Amino acid sequence: MTFIPEEELKDRGGLTMAPMIDFLFLMLAIFASLAVSRIVTRDTEIELVKSSIALNASPSHHEYKLVHLTVSAEGKYQWVTEVRDYAMDTPNQIAQELLRQYHQGLLPKDKLKTQILVKIDKNARWEPILNVILAIKEAGFEVRPVYEPS
Repeated sequence: MTFIPEEELKDRGGLTMAPMIDFLFLMLAIFASLAVSRIVTRDTEIELVKSSIALNASPSHHEYKLVHLTVSAEGKYQWVTEVRDYAMDTPNQIAQELLRQYHQGLLPKDKLKTQILVKIDKNARWEPILNVILAIKEAGFEVRPVYEPS
């Protein structure tokens, strides 16, 4: 003699939805947290460009002045020109040279038309990179870190 009828004990062949809803909720939470963390960690002020694209960034290339800088793995700076490379000791020295050339008329009057491309060695530390970017921005110029795909 049983207190529960046999019809109640039989498997109805239905599908249990609770585990699937739990799984979908967890997946939604994971993707939402990834999207938020990606947005927070991404810096929208700095653009990474390929060096081959940077040289031909716009069809009216002659309107822009390109300045090439490098940051070595040791954290040393160089101003790269067509004639030779000039070693720069500090980021402030780079900013002063930019301002000197700007005041002499060697750079366009509109500072946004001066594109400063900083080629960064993949083994360089972040401190010298950040220092040069901040010094250039404080001088009023736009900076574009450059990388080359391996």
